[in-house]
Amino acid sequence: MEEYLIFAAIGGLIFLTLLINSVAEAYEQKQREKRLKILAIKRGLDTISDLLSRLQNCDIGNTVRELLLNEVMARIEAIQSIDRHFGGIQALIEEAGETEQKEKHTSDSDGFAVKDEREFKIKLLALGHLIRLLNSRAWYARVKAEQLTEYARNIKLLRCEKIFQFYADKANIEAQKRKYLVAQENYRYILHILNSSGLNDHPRIIELAEQASFMLKQTVADMTAHMRNLSSKNNNESQAQEDQSGDDVLDKNTEAADVESGSVA
Repeated sequence: MEEYLIFAAIGGLIFLTLLINSVAEAYEQKQREKRLKILAIKRGLDTISDLLSRLQNCDIGNTVRELLLNEVMARIEAIQSIDRHFGGIQALIEEAGETEQKEKHTSDSDGFAVKDEREFKIKLLALGHLIRLLNSRAWYARVKAEQLTEYARNIKLLRCEKIFQFYADKANIEAQKRKYLVAQENYRYILHILNSSGLNDHPRIIELAEQASFMLKQTVADMTAHMRNLSSKNNNESQAQEDQSGDDVLDKNTEAADVESGSVA
């Protein structure tokens, strides 16, 4: 009887050990899943915070800025809902508060006041990232899909307008330097962007495309006129040189005749 009790006790201990190990493993698995979820949300949070910084002076408007700030707070709340004891939550809240205060003092009055094309392209990349984010539907903040679509459409329009403005000014400068081919490439780039924007039916895009096409044709006409003027100028110079050569030959012949007449006399 005692041996039976000993075996039963040993069996019970083994079962209890297995049970504890199973519970511990399940708990650890759950903790790993929590950490992975928090890490994914944290990466998205950092990306949005960085994007807000890159979008300063980009004319995106207060509505979209508030949307991004709300998304930051929504992601922090999502982390809290997964793990209320997450060690870095206070730091995230403080960082979000600093970002919000900074954005309140952000002004778009000098939007796209860039030094060069490199800085301009950096801003375009930020707008492109924002468009992809708005189209992703991976939002924790409460916002309707229709609103996100409308915001993305507005940012696309803004991007097209800024590209038109920048490269049209650049083309005009090149045309003034009589670098007509370079100017034409800028106008063709504008048309490519407008035609591939997905907003071909938008009145503003239609207007910009018409302007770019007109300026492209005008640049081609200016280049043709310039080439004709150069050709005419070259022909006139060639004719003048030929006339001068003829006069020189005539003068030499006259001199030779005078010398010969003197010799005969």
